[in-house]
Amino acid sequence: MRSTVTSREKCWLLASALVALQALVAFIVPHSDQLTAVGDLTQCFLLSFVVLAIVGNVRAAEPRSRLFWALLALGCGMWLCVQFLWTYIEVFLRTEVPNPFVGDVALFLHLVPLMGALAVRPDLEWDEPLVRMGALDFFLLVIWWLYLYLFAVIPWQYVSPEKDLYGRSFDVLYFLEHAVFVACTAAVWWRSRGAWKIIYGNLFGASLLYAISSVTAGVAIDLGKYYTGSVYDTPLLISILWFSAFGLIGRRLASRTRASRTSAGKRGGWISALAMIGILSLPVLAGWALYMSDAPARVRNFRVLLTLSTMMLMAALLWIKQHGLDKQIARTHQELREDSYTDLLTGSKNRRFLTATIDADVRRVAQGYSADKNSLGQRNPDLVFYLIDCDYFKEVNDHYGHETGDQLLIEIARQISSAIRHSDVLIRWGGDEFLVVSRYTNREEANILADRVLQAVGGELLPLKGGQRLRCTCSIGWAVFPWFVREPEAIAYREVLRLADCALYDAKKAGKNQAIGMLPTCEQSLPFKATAIAGKEARLTEQLAAQAVRTPGPQPDKADSSEGIPTAKAVAAAQQA
Repeated sequence: MRSTVTSREKCWLLASALVALQALVAFIVPHSDQLTAVGDLTQCFLLSFVVLAIVGNVRAAEPRSRLFWALLALGCGMWLCVQFLWTYIEVFLRTEVPNPFVGDVALFLHLVPLMGALAVRPDLEWDEPLVRMGALDFFLLVIWWLYLYLFAVIPWQYVSPEKDLYGRSFDVLYFLEHAVFVACTAAVWWRSRGAWKIIYGNLFGASLLYAISSVTAGVAIDLGKYYTGSVYDTPLLISILWFSAFGLIGRRLASRTRASRTSAGKRGGWISALAMIGILSLPVLAGWALYMSDAPARVRNFRVLLTLSTMMLMAALLWIKQHGLDKQIARTHQELREDSYTDLLTGSKNRRFLTATIDADVRRVAQGYSADKNSLGQRNPDLVFYLIDCDYFKEVNDHYGHETGDQLLIEIARQISSAIRHSDVLIRWGGDEFLVVSRYTNREEANILADRVLQAVGGELLPLKGGQRLRCTCSIGWAVFPWFVREPEAIAYREVLRLADCALYDAKKAGKNQAIGMLPTCEQSLPFKATAIAGKEARLTEQLAAQAVRTPGPQPDKADSSEGIPTAKAVAAAQQA
């Protein structure tokens, strides 16, 4: 299918014809005011077209690519401003452009935003923190290039005026900047893929031709052989035309660029390395200016003072960058720590979290019960462990499938979370078991939380996939820590967890859908000897003189049966039948 030619592409064809005509005129017409005017106006028109072509991409691009095209538009806009100033002097003032030229600094710096655009790398997927760090690296790069210009060129323009040294210094530094930009463009083009490879390839070709033509024209200016409209302008005009084609190609491939982005990985860090090279070069250049340069004393002093000021400014930006990196590392560490403490399925904590935090909770409780604090009058000093098991979960999992079983676990975890306090912690203990560590609890009121959990899980219809609903109950076993209030460290918390597990076993054995808690019958340990009953050692509950506290769960609603709402118990009974 034949694609339509847009108005911008028609303008590009017109610009191509204008460049061809200008090249022919440059070989035929000798130097004149008319040739100068035509040459300046042609460059202004072409650069304006370049800026418009790139700005069009800024409006149409996605957010990540928008910065890329905006920086390119900024660099080309600075180039256009220099050309406007050059045209004003030659065409309207009818005088030769002075050398040194006041617009040289803008001409030199206009390549820096182009380098920044390359550093954006919209073809790669970047993390947001890396984007912020890249912005600081870009500012460091801008400061470094500005410093190089002030260090190498400005002294021969204002501090100790020397026309020849100014021109030579500018040409060398401008050539170095072009070489760095072309090398970076080539590296980015080489590593890119898909539609972006086409875009970067055109940018590389245009920038290479622009580097050759601009450096050649700069040398011709210093030798007094350049005039506007001469043959030196022909390759420059072609490079400008290529830049405009680059903008139009980017617009053509906009939809394909969004589909060809790849992961950044370790790529794209060259701007950071270049900024670091710039920082490290400062003391070297200061030492050269102070001890090895044969420049006048005023120039040496200016360069040393400039270097010290730049070092302070770049050190401040480097500190800001390091501070941001430290914050990001701390944030990432916290996120990784939270992930390592979190169960991926239910979002509750895992056993690793209990291992990391239980010692502090145990110490707090033990210190609260110490004799010198008269802790018996304290309010809510206890730690209570609730082991929760989903009734008939295996049968539901087998009947409905693992996906439904996982969703049921998520809903049960959500219901338990709604029943406990913010100071309590819900932990995925394993399989269909959960552990609630209740902090700052009064042992006489521990059965209240157990009743809330029973009602939250068994008293609500739990939604399943496909609009189904299921009533599922749970069994709970709980025990308190410290076991003996007079001797808080006599029984370790692991033994209390074993007591809670024994209580959970009793609750399931007694018919499920209930909570059984273990409370001590005395406040301090008693001498104990293992007794043999029918050849077996006494149970842990008998060893620790525990008494059971039973809390029944909610009874199934008769309306559920009439509406055909299944229960986990009914599913289990059906499977057994």
